[in-house]
Amino acid sequence: MAYYQNIFSEVQVRPTQPEHGIPVDVDKRWGTPFNSYLFGLIGNAQVGPIYIGYLGALSFACGLIAFEIIGLNMWASVNWDPIQFVRQLPWLALEPPRPQYGLKVLPPLAEGGWWLIAGFFLTASILL
Repeated sequence: MAYYQNIFSEVQVRPTQPEHGIPVDVDKRWGTPFNSYLFGLIGNAQVGPIYIGYLGALSFACGLIAFEIIGLNMWASVNWDPIQFVRQLPWLALEPPRPQYGLKVLPPLAEGGWWLIAGFFLTASILL
């Protein structure tokens, strides 16, 4: 007999044998697959195995560099004070270059150059 099922139903798909995805050498994957109850509430419950590859590692590195540039510049703007950093975090920003620099490739770092570099690495991280 058929029954009504929608997104709010408490049905989770859990395979008896984990799916390994695209055919890649087994030694290039990280971790053993397992099922997560919380992930099963919103979609597929299986987590892993993970294959990152060269482009994935490069994308992660570019994202880390962008995060580092943004975070360190925000921290420097409050004079390296951790209490002020946490207090002012919603208002801190990495500012873009002023219009007086026009389409210059790299304005001075303190006046928008860090913004361009962080934007490049963040874009590279997303596109890779």
